[in-house]
Amino acid sequence: MTDFNEFLIDQLKDESFQKEYMNESLSEYIEDGNFNAFFRSLENVIKSRDTISGFCKKAGIDRALLYDIFAGKRVPKIDTLAKIMKTLGYSLKIA
Repeated sequence: MTDFNEFLIDQLKDESFQKEYMNESLSEYIEDGNFNAFFRSLENVIKSRDTISGFCKKAGIDRALLYDIFAGKRVPKIDTLAKIMKTLGYSLKIA
């Protein structure tokens, strides 16, 4: 892990920073369609809270599936995205 990644993971332990980070990431995804960047942001938030394995157990998601999503090998179904967001305590709203 790079020094910047370590710094970012540490900053993401703050919930208000996390929410701003994810809101910005979602806005960028809507603008540029870069799904992989959005999921790297989710990965960083997850790592700031727990291990990937621990998170997957809480969310009821297969760890290999989540790693494939983070690697850009798979695009998650809406129910998988919903599980991730719910486990993180987030919601999506149409405004």
